[in-house]
Amino acid sequence: MSASVAGIASQNRVGAGVGFQNGESALSVGYQRAISPRATVTVGGALSGDDSSIGVGAGFGW
Repeated sequence: MSASVAGIASQNRVGAGVGFQNGESALSVGYQRAISPRATVTVGGALSGDDSSIGVGAGFGW
């Protein structure tokens, strides 16, 4: 999912993804904000059946 919005040059980005494997399905959603010209903060989550997850990340470039 994060790769789908990585090339978008704007301050705020939203991405979503759906996946299927062995009869199971999953949905993921993420939000990314550029906090400077060289840094981003990302928050995302995923749901699959009774399972869920959440993640937070940061990215830096030079």
